Amino acid sequence: MKKRTGNRILLVANLVLTLVLAAVLVKTGYLSKTVRKFTGAHVPVTETDHYKLMVLLHERPISQTLASPDIQIAFIGDSIIEGWLTSNILPNSLNLGISRDTTPGMVARAKPELIAHVPTWYLGIGVNDALAATPPEEIAGYVAQLKTVFMPAERLIWRTVLPVTGASWTAEMEAFRTAFNTAALQTCQEMANCTFLTPPDGYDENIVNWTSDGLHPNAIGYRQLAQQLCTEVSCPP
Repeated sequence: MKKRTGNRILLVANLVLTLVLAAVLVKTGYLSKTVRKFTGAHVPVTETDHYKLMVLLHERPISQTLASPDIQIAFIGDSIIEGWLTSNILPNSLNLGISRDTTPGMVARAKPELIAHVPTWYLGIGVNDALAATPPEEIAGYVAQLKTVFMPAERLIWRTVLPVTGASWTAEMEAFRTAFNTAALQTCQEMANCTFLTPPDGYDENIVNWTSDGLHPNAIGYRQLAQQLCTEVSCPP
C-alpha cells in the first residue's frame, strides 16, 4: 500500500515538473525556436537576441530624448541605419537602427510619443522583408502601417530600399524591392509631411564600389547618403 502511494506521489510530482518545464519552454520561446530550427521556418526578428538587446540599449537614449528638446532628427530602420555614424553628420540626432530589422519589427518598437516629440524622422526599412521571402501581397499592409506610425511626425524623410547586388540576391527579392519602393513612394506622396528619397545619384552604377558586400554601404556609400540627406536638412560644415 505504501509503495503504491509513493508511486502515485512520484507520478504527480513528475507530471507537475513536466508541465512547469513545458510552460518555461513556451514562455522563453525556446520551444518555437527549436521547431523552427528543424523545420527551417523563418524566425521573426522580434525573437532574435540582437533585436531584444538593441531595444534594451535604446531605452536610455529614448528616455533622454523625451526629456529634452535637443534631438532634432531620429534615424530608424535596419542595419544600414545601425551602421551609420549619424551623429557625425548631425550632432543632435538619435540612431535607432537595428540590424536585420523588418517592417513588422520596426513597427513593433516604434513609440508614438517619441515620433511626436522628435521633429524629423529618417526612415530606411524593407530590404530584410525581401530577404525573408515576405509574400508580395503583404507589401500594401506593411506600407500602410508605416504611414500610420509616422503620420504624427512633423517631417518624415522616407528613403528608398537601396539597390542590392550579389549571388544571393534573387530575381524575386529584386521584384519585392521594386514593388515595396513603388508602394512607399505612392504612400509618401499622399502624406503632407513626407519626402521620398531615391538612391543617391550614381548608386546603381557604383554599388560594388560604394558597398562592402553589395548591400551595406561602405565609407563612400555613407558619404553619398550623407550628402543626399544634407540637401534636405541643414547640416553643420
